[in-house]
Amino acid sequence: MEEKDSIDIINVEDFKGSKDQNFSHQILVMKIISKCMDAGANEMRSGYYNEKSDKFGNVLKVYIPDSRKQFIETVKTAMNIIERDYDKHAIEKIKSEEEKLDEEYKKLVDLEKKEWDTIPLRLKQTRWINNIYYQFGTLNLKLSYSQEYLEFEVKCYRKVLSELLQLIKRLYDYQSEDYEA
Repeated sequence: MEEKDSIDIINVEDFKGSKDQNFSHQILVMKIISKCMDAGANEMRSGYYNEKSDKFGNVLKVYIPDSRKQFIETVKTAMNIIERDYDKHAIEKIKSEEEKLDEEYKKLVDLEKKEWDTIPLRLKQTRWINNIYYQFGTLNLKLSYSQEYLEFEVKCYRKVLSELLQLIKRLYDYQSEDYEA
């Protein structure tokens, strides 16, 4: 008896085309959008160190990355990849979100400066002891303003991702293709 041809279903991330297959922008977009969806589907939490003990009793510190920052960076990468496809609507929407981010950052920097200027000297000294300083034009990662900005950034990049998905739909460019494995 002869064996019939069988079809194996593979994971998209494990797909590798044949040697004669050309580079495909569609596949690249599909992969990055998939990664954006994965990153956005996680609980948005800050990074932290997890301490584990090995079988010899040694304590190992393992850093668990900030899922909010991972999501933001994944969307930024998607923006870079899809940028060549932007239409007028996408450019306007993304520019609007970037302007909101700039405004929020400046607002929070000003609030942090005002707080720093008005807190008592004793509190400033306590912060200095804990390596918390004021630096003009930046947000200190150890103060709440930077966390507030990060939460705002996640909201804005969710809107950007939504716009990228709508752009892809408008283009009808990324339709499914048949692949052989």
